[in-house]
Amino acid sequence: MDILEIKKNIDNVKNNIDSVCKKIGIQNDILVVGASKTMEQDVIDMVSNNKLLQVLGENRVQELTSKYREGQNFDWHFIGKLQTNKVKYIIDKVKLIHSVDSLNLAKEIDRQAKKHNIVMQVLLQINMGKEETKSGFYIEEIEDKLQQVSKFENVEIVGLMAVMPICEQEKTIEHYKNLKENYLHLKEKYNFKYLSAGMTNDYLLAIEYAGANIVRIGTAIFGKRSYNEKI
Repeated sequence: MDILEIKKNIDNVKNNIDSVCKKIGIQNDILVVGASKTMEQDVIDMVSNNKLLQVLGENRVQELTSKYREGQNFDWHFIGKLQTNKVKYIIDKVKLIHSVDSLNLAKEIDRQAKKHNIVMQVLLQINMGKEETKSGFYIEEIEDKLQQVSKFENVEIVGLMAVMPICEQEKTIEHYKNLKENYLHLKEKYNFKYLSAGMTNDYLLAIEYAGANIVRIGTAIFGKRSYNEKI
């Protein structure tokens, strides 16, 4: 994949976002996170050298640490499942961790952030479909978890990240509407900044029906992966 193709794909995503923002009458302040899982270093360098995206996101610690370089022209976010024993490898490399799905993980992020004298911004992960195969808090318990995580001095909760079940579009929209209702309540109470929701197959729905202001886009920017996974 060359720079022209990536740039064209990014422009298409941003044009689509512009259209949906105009449709619902909001300003386009949507942050596009390029989900760069499996992308080679030359692609990462291309994005950096040409300042194509503000943020890249990685799902795996090993991939992020291998692609991280000082002075890259974008920020890194961690967007995947994060094990507590691997927090130490990324704590000084990422600007935002999207996937805080347990109190133990929040505690370890706090502990590692203290070592580096930083306050790590995080999103609490919501499991909207209550799927046993996916991690994250249930929306009904999120306020209790917020209060517990808020006690950590070196962790700042700046919003929520949602993981949606695979289902029909009508049901997806229903989940997003439910998410929006809960997020708006919490945003006012906790001064949240971000709602990270939506990927290649549903990012426009996430913006329109949930009010997402961060979308995580892989396939629509970097093309299909060898294992044909949509991110």
